[in-house]
Amino acid sequence: MANGQQGGQSGGSGGAQQTGQEGGPVLVTEELDWRRRALVAEERVTELEGQVGECESALEGARHALDACEVRRRIERQLVEADVVDLETALMLTEAAVQGMAEPDVAAAIADLKKRKGFLFREAPVSRASAMSGVAGPGLGAATALAEEARISGDRAALLRYLRLKRGG
Repeated sequence: MANGQQGGQSGGSGGAQQTGQEGGPVLVTEELDWRRRALVAEERVTELEGQVGECESALEGARHALDACEVRRRIERQLVEADVVDLETALMLTEAAVQGMAEPDVAAAIADLKKRKGFLFREAPVSRASAMSGVAGPGLGAATALAEEARISGDRAALLRYLRLKRGG
């Protein structure tokens, strides 16, 4: 049985036969085949580890892209809330300002943009009656009421009253 225990160990000669546990011949080439398989498996492990590294770097890039999209969405939302006229221009300027900040603050960047480039935003509606005219214009409610009355009734006299009020005379 001493020869049977040697079956799994390497002999010194390349093509020599050894006796297996069951007494049958075991070629040394079988051991070489297992070593070759182990080397191929190690190469495959190394290759897969490299692919994992590539996937991790791609994932990191995707995370950066997602963060940039989230910031862009926040900027767009706040610009729309600020009643922007030219969204693309304001978005580009705000993104550049936010990227230049040590601590990104979208609201501060938009406030600064509003101060520097006010023409990109709609202004609050201004009443037509001037403060210098001395005559206050009729309330918007009265004109709306007369217009609604003229529309519903179809009466020409109501339409004339609305048009006179709108004209201011």
